[in-house]
Amino acid sequence: MLSGMRLDKLPRWLVSDEESVWQETAHSRRMTPEERLVVLAAVCRSSAKLLAMNERRDYVLTHPDPIPQSSLDALARLRAQARFNSR
Repeated sequence: MLSGMRLDKLPRWLVSDEESVWQETAHSRRMTPEERLVVLAAVCRSSAKLLAMNERRDYVLTHPDPIPQSSLDALARLRAQARFNSR
């Protein structure tokens, strides 16, 4: 029964979801804009190669997935925050 399980007996490698995300993104957060640009360019080249090999290339290019409203709302909040912070 899980309700009786003691948390101090969990393995030391087990961390919270938040800590796990911080650990996994540490390298990316330390990257300079120039380093990020190198990664972005590599992703774009890979995407172009994959798209060129795809038999449904035209369909893929003409039928983008709709952006969920929750993502649009989050983007609007981030933009508003960026505008506020830039004052």
